[in-house]
Amino acid sequence: MTSLNHARPVAWRMGVFLFLVALVLTWRANALRMDNVLTQKNDQLGYYEYLPALVVPQDWADLPYAISLGFHRTVDIFTSGVALLQAPFFGLACAVAKISGQPVDGYSPPFIFARFAASAFYMAAASVLLFLGLRRNHPSRVAVLVPLILFGATNLYFYTLFDPGMSHVYAYALFAWMYYLTVRMVEKPRSDRLVGLLVVAAWIILVRPLNVLVLLFPLLYGAGPKEAIRQRISWVVRYPWATLAGLALAMCVWLPQLLYWKHSTGSWLVFTYGLDGQGFDWLHPHLLDVLVSHQNGWFVYTPLMALVMGTLLWGALRNRPGARLILAIWTLVWYSYASWWCWWLGGGFGFRGFVEYYALLALPLAWILQRLIQQRRAVQEVAFIGIALLIFLNMRISQIYQWPWEGPTWNWDSVGDAWVRALFG
Repeated sequence: MTSLNHARPVAWRMGVFLFLVALVLTWRANALRMDNVLTQKNDQLGYYEYLPALVVPQDWADLPYAISLGFHRTVDIFTSGVALLQAPFFGLACAVAKISGQPVDGYSPPFIFARFAASAFYMAAASVLLFLGLRRNHPSRVAVLVPLILFGATNLYFYTLFDPGMSHVYAYALFAWMYYLTVRMVEKPRSDRLVGLLVVAAWIILVRPLNVLVLLFPLLYGAGPKEAIRQRISWVVRYPWATLAGLALAMCVWLPQLLYWKHSTGSWLVFTYGLDGQGFDWLHPHLLDVLVSHQNGWFVYTPLMALVMGTLLWGALRNRPGARLILAIWTLVWYSYASWWCWWLGGGFGFRGFVEYYALLALPLAWILQRLIQQRRAVQEVAFIGIALLIFLNMRISQIYQWPWEGPTWNWDSVGDAWVRALFG
């Protein structure tokens, strides 16, 4: 227990370090486009525009980045979960803008800085939570390295620094919170942890509805399906008031979204992507394309994950704790995205739909590192040189990315040219 108590100072120091580094790097990454960081009409504005509408007179049925419903009414197809997570930083920006005499409009410089701070904070917070969760079963050096490698060697780096308004880093933080609460709840049930699980479950869905699939993790982790369900029922029976409080808070998280949908469309629940003619083709999924296509193929742009998924499959075959559940969740998510009409998920760096799931894939990455630290020094040195090279390449190719790396003109020659530029400048 002593070593676990000592882990908390390590976690906080790591969190502060990552926050400051990410904040500076995000500022530098966006230095040449400060004029449109918040105003460019893309997905990031769709997630964010709920907040400026709170401080500037705005018809909620006619937000600037939304699809038309006719009769001067529109609806934002992006849900408000990201905006709620950005809200504390937005509030601070309002205060700074007012004190400094700048426009309190949601788009002036203090609000740009708030966007950067929010992204950096949630990435750092996720890293702290992953460390604390992994530290239950792994040495501190493994628990520290896992979030650092996930940040540096995957497209989490890109979606923290270069596209800080997208949903992925925020969802990643929620997934990490869910992972930590689940591990601790299975280990030692407590009423406050149950409340937290109910709230984070609601928030995960509000940020990105397809992420409902990840809730299989808190539902089934730690035991066989039947035993796990019985255990979860026992939590509800044991903590009825915490269950009610958690459900009430979860409803509070969702209430603004429900009110917005009711005001804009007349319905309390809306599949907004359906309003825009988007949907799934469940009979013709692009399973291999998601993994290895030149258009955002996951393993092509984040090669570390090929090793991680191989390790997860190995762990599932040997029934390592959590492996089969994580593999099942990932497979459902993989099939769902592969069936989406835009299976490559549009302009972006790599396959962004899996970014938040790195919070679960932290477990097989920890198994790799755990095995690695048991090897001879020469093997460790070679492996860490390889990891360092992956981090360098990921940072370089993130830096040179220019939208859009997709479409008929983007092919394997284009991918090869991009990697050559990343390697040699």
